[in-house]
Amino acid sequence: MPDADEAKDVTGYVRGTITPFGSKTNLPVLADERIANGRVSIGGGEHGLSLTVDGKELVSVLGAEIADITRAQEA
Repeated sequence: MPDADEAKDVTGYVRGTITPFGSKTNLPVLADERIANGRVSIGGGEHGLSLTVDGKELVSVLGAEIADITRAQEA
């Protein structure tokens, strides 16, 4: 993870509020394959702000790469 200054320089957001929407730098976006199954929440670019959107549309708008990026939690 980058330090706070580098994160702000690259994205325009303070660490903890980084979102792919409106980033200063076009960064790759990875999305779990389950995201397209309904509505999802994503950070909105500042503390306490989030967006709830359709997963398929989010993937499309961001040009996200779909992958299995979650791990099953062991009981």
